[in-house]
Amino acid sequence: MVIGSNTDADNPGDYGDDDHNGDGHNDDHGDDHNHDEDPIDPGDPPTGDFNYGEAVQKSLLFYEAQRSGPLPEDNRIEWRGDSAVNDGADVGVDLSGGYYDAGDHVKFGFPMASSMTMLSWGVVEYGDAYEQSGQLDEALEAIKWGTDYIIKAHITDNQGTVEFWGQVGNGFVDHSYWGPAEEMTMNRPSFKIDRQSPGSDLAGESAAALAAASIIFRESDSAYADLLLDNATQLFDFADQYRGKYSDAISNASSFYNSWSGYMDELSWSAAWLYKATGDTTYLDKAEQYYQGLNPSWTHNWDDKSYGAATLLAQATGKSEYKQDAEEWLDYWSDPSGGIQYTPGGLAWLDQWGSLRYSANTAFIAGVYSDTVNDHGDRYENFAKDQIDYILGDNPNNFSYMVGFGGDYALNPHHRSAHGGYNINDPNPNDNILYGALVGGPASAKDDDYIDVRSDYIRNEVALDYNAGLTGALVRLYDQFGGDPLTDSQLQSLPGISGAETIPFG
Repeated sequence: MVIGSNTDADNPGDYGDDDHNGDGHNDDHGDDHNHDEDPIDPGDPPTGDFNYGEAVQKSLLFYEAQRSGPLPEDNRIEWRGDSAVNDGADVGVDLSGGYYDAGDHVKFGFPMASSMTMLSWGVVEYGDAYEQSGQLDEALEAIKWGTDYIIKAHITDNQGTVEFWGQVGNGFVDHSYWGPAEEMTMNRPSFKIDRQSPGSDLAGESAAALAAASIIFRESDSAYADLLLDNATQLFDFADQYRGKYSDAISNASSFYNSWSGYMDELSWSAAWLYKATGDTTYLDKAEQYYQGLNPSWTHNWDDKSYGAATLLAQATGKSEYKQDAEEWLDYWSDPSGGIQYTPGGLAWLDQWGSLRYSANTAFIAGVYSDTVNDHGDRYENFAKDQIDYILGDNPNNFSYMVGFGGDYALNPHHRSAHGGYNINDPNPNDNILYGALVGGPASAKDDDYIDVRSDYIRNEVALDYNAGLTGALVRLYDQFGGDPLTDSQLQSLPGISGAETIPFG
């Protein structure tokens, strides 16, 4: 399927996934096919332009499809099974579990942790909406799957953090294989940071993820919240004391998730989350001390957390310094005439690689900022809604960039297990529907162009971080406009979805 442009699909000559540094800005801050079964139509949402409740529900389903390791009894993705159960055996550490990063099977710790932080932030701000939607348990389970893994990867002694395992799988070797996760046979080496080869960005982001998660688990499982916070403080201390870029220590990561922005943004961001989790002003002081401003022409992403840090600091202090930075950034993004490029259809377009995740991240934080700090009229509010609605189908192509949502959506995300085959160039649609996944989106600001071709990994890659800000932005819109998630019977009638129910927390 070609939408908006007749540009030929990229022909990378391998299986893609070669440069997740699509947002690797080097600027100091950073067919037409129909499914055999029609999608379930639960009816028009009660209010709003889209059924935001269903969109939240499906976005969380995407994370279940990304699980690595032994899967639990409540796994709802029928075409996924146990995989990579021996991860970490090469170093004598159990590193099974966690999430596969994207359409590949590497476990990259840096974007995984960033995604867990962003998912948790959505629950921190809009937990009541999650509960009302009936998706709170699913959100907590998605986060816990990630934070459990972060804790596993964190090795300590009586002096604190000894090492942190930041990656499993060699990106180059992994990307030469096209097939399901359950059938991998290649060696999966483990990579770490430690006191001699530190990674303040990776350790700091992991601390942020655990600190943010501790807030949302505090009411339902205080013992787990304490465990999260204990690990978070140790990881932060390690990140602060032993300074360095993780991609220097884990060189394999530098070709995929290089730390372009350095580590001061993660130190500020993680300190801000620890302050939010503990109320200890020592962390607030550090968050302010380590904050180094932001580049308004870029945005929050797996690498650069200065935008989120500015927002948290504006919330915590109300100081004009942070508000001015945040608003200069949000003004740039919400100005079609003098700021960021906009496509003719209204997408705020930053970069060809995963263009929609940038707009989704910005939309989420714009909404949070509007709700908790300030807005100029309804400028940020309207921006946040417009960008998410574009993703869901309010675009010139009347096309949903969320897989399995709406009547016309991406059929061929660049995803090995969802494809279910062994030839990336197979012209048939993927065997399995990767419900909820956000594809990369338009690769040009000129004409909203999009090509639904599996091998085009720029437009069709999916990833943990693509959905992280999106999910929070969606639940915020659910809070405002409502919508009905699919009923159990509707959900279970979807191809590839089982009747297993998420085990409740508490």
